[in-house]
Amino acid sequence: MLVAVMIVMVIGNLLAQTAAQKIPFKECYPACLVECKAGSKFPKYLKCPFTCTKECLQQPSPPSVSSNNIDESDYFCKLGCATYHCVSLSSIQNPNVERVSACVDSCSNKCTKKN
Repeated sequence: MLVAVMIVMVIGNLLAQTAAQKIPFKECYPACLVECKAGSKFPKYLKCPFTCTKECLQQPSPPSVSSNNIDESDYFCKLGCATYHCVSLSSIQNPNVERVSACVDSCSNKCTKKN
């Protein structure tokens, strides 16, 4: 029984580390759009550019007590900026990954300067 518990803990730790690895927006976004469209029907798939922008933004790592507010405000600043400025550059028919990625990067720069 103890061995089974240890195996589950080790596997859980490995999965958590794998999930924590960050995939660059430029790689995540087009793959997410394909997956989102395949799993959705009209009109729901029209939300895929927003859904994938939100999903592919680099979310903050588990916060430490002192940096919690800064990490969250930076993430939400990027999400708001990307939603307002970048989502409209993309559609299911034309993902426009280069422009969306550049736009999201500019949001990261803007938000970093504010924090």
